[in-house]
Amino acid sequence: MDEYIKQSIDARKNAFSAAYEINAEMQKKIDALFVKIEELGTTCKDVNEFEAKFAASPLNQQYMDLFTEIATGSVVGVSGAGVPKGKVGKMVAGSLVGGAVEGVVDSAVHRVVPTRAAVHQKAYDAARDIPVVGDAIDVSQKVGYAMHLGKLFGSRKKKKEEEEE
Repeated sequence: MDEYIKQSIDARKNAFSAAYEINAEMQKKIDALFVKIEELGTTCKDVNEFEAKFAASPLNQQYMDLFTEIATGSVVGVSGAGVPKGKVGKMVAGSLVGGAVEGVVDSAVHRVVPTRAAVHQKAYDAARDIPVVGDAIDVSQKVGYAMHLGKLFGSRKKKKEEEEE
């Protein structure tokens, strides 16, 4: 078997023991699956062919299913993550609840504390309600719009004159 194929298979196999402490029953399932995966590896000339065949084969789904099974219930404990044995479900649930709580808190904060744009809009609306200031704002906006149109049409006119020359 190609050494890179062997490395690819070993990396997948070691992923189980790197993340979980595996009980004897699960280890038998892992070993049985990897016998089949290694058989597939011996039929391939290089790692690219192996990866393509593995991705398309039912062995890939079996590998994912086994990982899911171990992660969700057949775990004796978790190593490396500092989570005590038997606490994987609690850790996952805590993470989900924590995320939901953060979302609720963020939503409540945004309802109570106005955004900067909302504050600016409120100040602008209040200024427009002042008779003289409101009129000045209207005139200013109209002048700004007229200047914008003048520049737009002026640049088109200038461009057309340049093309004609």
